[in-house]
Amino acid sequence: MNPDAIIIFSAGVMPLETGGWRTTTYDESDGFGTMGGRDRVEAAALLAKQYSNAYVVTTCQRMDYVLPTLASTYAEELHALGVPNERIIKEEISVNTGTSVQQVLLIAQEKGWKHLLFVSSEFQLPRIEAFYEQEKSDIKATMVSSESVLIKHDPAFAERFEEVKKTLEYQKRLAAEARGVAAVKSGTYRPAPIEDKKER
Repeated sequence: MNPDAIIIFSAGVMPLETGGWRTTTYDESDGFGTMGGRDRVEAAALLAKQYSNAYVVTTCQRMDYVLPTLASTYAEELHALGVPNERIIKEEISVNTGTSVQQVLLIAQEKGWKHLLFVSSEFQLPRIEAFYEQEKSDIKATMVSSESVLIKHDPAFAERFEEVKKTLEYQKRLAAEARGVAAVKSGTYRPAPIEDKKER
C-alpha cells in the first residue's frame, strides 16, 4: 500500500552566515550526541519522488519558540530539492518527538489518511516507534530510516554512514536513545531540558 503521507521528524537547525537557517548534519551535536537532520530531508525528497501522490509533513516548532519553526526550515529545504509547496504540510505545534507523533496522527485522522511513512535517522526510529505504539492508533505507520533510503539511491553513502557510526558522538546518541526508549516503555520518560537540546 502506497503511503498517504511521508512524515519527517526534525533534528535541529543552524544559522547561515548569509542569514536564514539550515538543517543540522551528522557533524553537529547536542547534549545527547550527533544530530543528523539533512539526511532526513534528502531521504524524504527521494521518497516524495517515489510516491508522487503522497503529502510530505514537516514537524515541530523550536523548543525556545524562536521563529522560523523547524517545520518551516525543513519545508524550505524540501522545496529546494524539488518537492512542490502544495504537497508540503507544516506541523508547527509539536515541540519534541512525542508530541510530533501525536500531532501527525491528529492530522492524519483529520485528513482520513490510513498509511504513513515515519522518516528519521536510524538511531531515532526505535523511540519514535515506542511513542507511536503508546498512541494505539488505527493509522498504520511504517518506520523508514533516512540512511536506508540514501544508500539505496547512492550505495557510496554506505561508506560515509559507517564512518559516522564509529564516532563517539554517534555512540553517545545511541546510548541516549536506548535510555529514552526504555523510559517511554516504562512510563518514566521526561522531555529533555532545552539546554541539552541546543545545537553545538
